Amino acid sequence: MIIAQGHDLEQQFGANTLFKNVTFSIDSNARIGLVGPNGVGKTTLLKIMTGEQEPTRGEFTVNKGIDVGYIAQENVLDKDKTIWDEMESVFAPLIKEGKVLTNMQQQIADHPEDQDLLKQYDQKQFNFEQKGGYTYQSDIKSILNGFKFPEDTWQKRIGSLSGGEKTRLAFVKLLLRKPALLLLDEPTNYLDLDTLDWLEGFLKNYSGAILVVSHDQYFLDHLATQIFELQFGKLTTFKGNYSAYVMQREQRDKDQEAAYEKQQAEIKKDEEFIQKNLVRATTTKRAQSRRKKLEKIDRIKPPKHKNKVRIHFSSERPSGKEVLIFNDLTIGYPEKTMVSDISFQVNKGDRVAVIGPNGIGKSTLLKTIMKQLKPKGGSIKYGASLDIGYYDQELQGLDPSKTVLDTVWDRHKTMPERDVRSILASFLFTAKDIDKTVGQLSGGQKARLTLTVLSLEHDNFLLMDEPTNHLDIEAKEVLEKALKDFDGTLLFVSHDRYFINQLANKIVSVRDGHAKIYNGNYSYYLDEKAKQANATASATEDAEPVKAVSEQKLSYQEQKQRDSQKRKLQRAIDQAEKEIEDLEAKEKDIQNEMANPEIASNFDKLGPLQEQLDEIQKQLDTANNNWGKAIEELDNFE
Repeated sequence: MIIAQGHDLEQQFGANTLFKNVTFSIDSNARIGLVGPNGVGKTTLLKIMTGEQEPTRGEFTVNKGIDVGYIAQENVLDKDKTIWDEMESVFAPLIKEGKVLTNMQQQIADHPEDQDLLKQYDQKQFNFEQKGGYTYQSDIKSILNGFKFPEDTWQKRIGSLSGGEKTRLAFVKLLLRKPALLLLDEPTNYLDLDTLDWLEGFLKNYSGAILVVSHDQYFLDHLATQIFELQFGKLTTFKGNYSAYVMQREQRDKDQEAAYEKQQAEIKKDEEFIQKNLVRATTTKRAQSRRKKLEKIDRIKPPKHKNKVRIHFSSERPSGKEVLIFNDLTIGYPEKTMVSDISFQVNKGDRVAVIGPNGIGKSTLLKTIMKQLKPKGGSIKYGASLDIGYYDQELQGLDPSKTVLDTVWDRHKTMPERDVRSILASFLFTAKDIDKTVGQLSGGQKARLTLTVLSLEHDNFLLMDEPTNHLDIEAKEVLEKALKDFDGTLLFVSHDRYFINQLANKIVSVRDGHAKIYNGNYSYYLDEKAKQANATASATEDAEPVKAVSEQKLSYQEQKQRDSQKRKLQRAIDQAEKEIEDLEAKEKDIQNEMANPEIASNFDKLGPLQEQLDEIQKQLDTANNNWGKAIEELDNFE
């Protein structure tokens, strides 16, 4: 069922048209990825869909009763509330309904004969249950844990949280709202790999429609079943996930290129014919006819969808076979140890990805390799003929007061200005951009400038800390290809699973203060983790027979004590069974009495019997629990 539609949408800013003729529909169970380069209007389109911004032309309509949720709308959190209270506020109407039900229970106890009241209560209780009245607290706990807010943080005041924590908490609040149409703008930013894996699983099972803007190809591959491409002022729809979209896009561009070249050849042939025959009396009419036909032809445009950013990394000289050897390395700061006992080797040509939760010590490892931090223990052995290039995720290697041109030129003074400008142009810096200072650049422009500088150094070993941050999908694809073609060695920190999967031949997983090595890409790493989890489960199951064998070797005194405990448990079981039998008999007697037509229609008599029955059933529950515990304990002795 279609729940929302965009019709003939157009957005202008002054004389510039961002997009036009944008038409699409969203089904109730849609999983849509909205992609396109930075600046084409993806966020603007989301704001139109939320009603936050009016389009210049056209309209976006939502079916009646459809709630649209957008992360930017949830950023206002009450700084004086605790995390738990703020999340509970999402369910304020439901909590109010729960209080109404509690009051009705008291009324029923006071007036058990009121049939209308009982019917109202039953209906309200059913509605309350359907809305999640009995499960909303577990939903809050589940999503808070998924977003790395453990129970000991739930009573923290929101005002005491960091900016990143507030952003994640706003996301939690949005997901708890469960809007029928969920709009997400770069939801994977600043989330670690564990949280990303959790979020993917949650969104796959989400009951509403999802439209997500993301540069995370792995995320789009695992979530999206439809891709909206916004580029060159228009929106094109593709079926399938991100990888399917790339294949379809490339095929479309090939077909368009072939059609363009074929038409250009025909046009050239017609133009040559016209030029030769227009002045001849015998062929003028034919030439004029062909010219009119040529003027009316719909000219095919060459495909625009070609990566414009050009990145190339190459080394000036080869390194030795052994690049780095870590031997029991411990890293951190004077006041804090981050990771201990790091031992692995990086060889020439390796592509090593360092992964792990935020703040665990991944960047600290790179800074230690760069000798910005001293090892706290162990050692790093550096290979021969090593030239190290470093990409810092904070982009601190750039002087904010220098112009873009001078940033490159100061490092390569002998390079002609024309060549510097040409290289910068290949990284999408315009003539106007080149005269800007670094401090005036956007995050994406700073990232591209850092890559420009790095590509000109011709190092044979690249250390890169989150190199895909600030880059759009097209720029990331170009960077992936450039690093695949790089003739040196790469060690990089990343939370971009697609990027890791495309490049890595080794994974260093940093967790709980230790590093573990996996010889493969991200898919291999996930498979190995799954195998380890299964092995742990099997080991737990296998431990029981081992335990039984060891018990055969108990001393006489220990065995005597165990036999005494077993006899005690058996007596407890027998006693519980007798109690259960007696209570069940009483329960049956009361139920038979309540079924008597004379009593069933007399609420004065029925009320006290119901109270007796409730008490008997409570005692029965307790007796059954005691019996179950005693049985379980006795089984452990067998």
